[in-house]
Amino acid sequence: MTTKIDDLITKMELTRNRLNTDLEKATPLLDIYPSWNLKHLIDHITGWDELAVSAFRSYSRDGTLERVVKDGIDQFNAASVNAREAWSLEKSRHAYDSAREELLKAVREIPAEKLPQKFPAPWGGMCTVTSVLRILISHESEHAQHIEEKLKNPTDSA
Repeated sequence: MTTKIDDLITKMELTRNRLNTDLEKATPLLDIYPSWNLKHLIDHITGWDELAVSAFRSYSRDGTLERVVKDGIDQFNAASVNAREAWSLEKSRHAYDSAREELLKAVREIPAEKLPQKFPAPWGGMCTVTSVLRILISHESEHAQHIEEKLKNPTDSA
């Protein structure tokens, strides 16, 4: 199982590198989505990394985890971005980088015997470490693709 997690961590790093390359090509105020610019997207991704860190650390300790995403994903996303609205781009970028470091650390600290087990997902239902990592990889890949499309056609709506 550890090899599978290591492979997923490698995929996460590759996907993050792709996203970072795209972020470097874009201007900070580029509207990625109708109501989100580049900074909002960075804040959004930070929120998901922080949520995963919280879930993994709770699971590693005692397995209990309160459902954090109570009012749906859209509400969580909005609250996560709004909580960072007043931050500078630099502060947001630092939090984005730090959250990923903490996420990778939290994954590596999960006891091997717990890696394949299901635990309560912070958005409801059950998940595994593997399923959460796959979601995060897919999530970032999707956002990277949106940035790439926006860079090719800046006047198109997302």
